[in-house]
Amino acid sequence: MGSKCKVPDFFRLAHDEEAVIKNLAACMSMKTPSPSVEAAFDYVGRVIARRRYGHVLEWRQLASWTEKDWDRWLSATGHVAN
Repeated sequence: MGSKCKVPDFFRLAHDEEAVIKNLAACMSMKTPSPSVEAAFDYVGRVIARRRYGHVLEWRQLASWTEKDWDRWLSATGHVAN
């Protein structure tokens, strides 16, 4: 008789958001921890939050990224996430 806690929809990932995170995670699993790798999840989180407030342009670009695109982004030297 456990109690179920309902998670607000804002905190649930949509299927396309989950797919982006899976692509990123697959790429990250082959990388050594670094500031760029750590910043990637922060970046995706900010883009998802902005999307939910109606700012979809950056999300549309990010949603089309493949594992190869993430690899290029993570490998960029001197990269700073916005």
